[in-house]
Amino acid sequence: AVMSIPVSVTDVVARLAEYGSSPFLVTASPDGTSKVVHVAILWDVDGAAFHCAPGVGTLRNLSRTEGEPATLVFPGPDADTHSWLVDTAGRVDPDDDGWAILTYKSGVLHRPAPGAPGDQWHC
Repeated sequence: AVMSIPVSVTDVVARLAEYGSSPFLVTASPDGTSKVVHVAILWDVDGAAFHCAPGVGTLRNLSRTEGEPATLVFPGPDADTHSWLVDTAGRVDPDDDGWAILTYKSGVLHRPAPGAPGDQWHC
């Protein structure tokens, strides 16, 4: 079975139609602690970036550099559908510090989890 299928930035609009616009956003604090939040996103076609308004902790995690790693996780709509994982370069919007800009770097459709732990252990 194919484990992951690349998703080009040109496919984002079609994928959003399929997966919706409420993914989980994963960032990391300066000490490396993961932070996961549920966000509503807007897609900026011209900027090839997602925009969202997460909480202060997530914004703090994105404020250290101009391209902080951040991942969007769009779960598959059912157990047999691939999840869509999107790696981005995140930053706080310079025009509105309550918003984040997540520039698209790469994305994959990742195969569904096995039915039982240990099945298909090569993931």
